Amino acid sequence: MSKARRSTNTTDNTVDLHSKQTQIAELVDKATLCERLNISARTVENMVSAGTFPPPVRVGKRVYWSEIAVRNWQRRMFAAQEAWTSH
Repeated sequence: MSKARRSTNTTDNTVDLHSKQTQIAELVDKATLCERLNISARTVENMVSAGTFPPPVRVGKRVYWSEIAVRNWQRRMFAAQEAWTSH
């Protein structure tokens, strides 16, 4: 088993786990997600079923989404709008 190594940057007190890919994302529960997007739990479930939203990960009786997955979804959904310019 490999050991985590401390960052050599003296101003950074985080543990370097050999790559940025191994960082753990914040988790978003369904209630928080619904509040943040201003949609119902049923709408989230329908979007997941339709394949238009990332599927959740079940932990016990609850489901969660990675903050990274939610942000990636938002970027894709709003990319055309954000790239829009008037004529």
